[in-house]
Amino acid sequence: MKEEIFHRAIHRRILVVYVANIPTEKPPAGGWPGDWAAYVVPVPGVNHKEEAAAAWRRDGSKLKEKEARALWPSLAADMDATGLKWRP
Repeated sequence: MKEEIFHRAIHRRILVVYVANIPTEKPPAGGWPGDWAAYVVPVPGVNHKEEAAAAWRRDGSKLKEKEARALWPSLAADMDATGLKWRP
């Protein structure tokens, strides 16, 4: 499995972090297509890339799928196009 992290700042101290788990096996073992979820994360606002990678697990508050899609529709569409499913 490969984990990819995307982030978007909605304020200099608040990020929305999108995390995708992508199977590395072709075809995926057991038919698992991979998944994604999104989190709102408070950050110091010093280095968003580093903060997104570290803080979402510890301080993130998971969004509902509808909210995540509304905040970054093009990324959600990309997740859909690659077959990734929302992580409940």
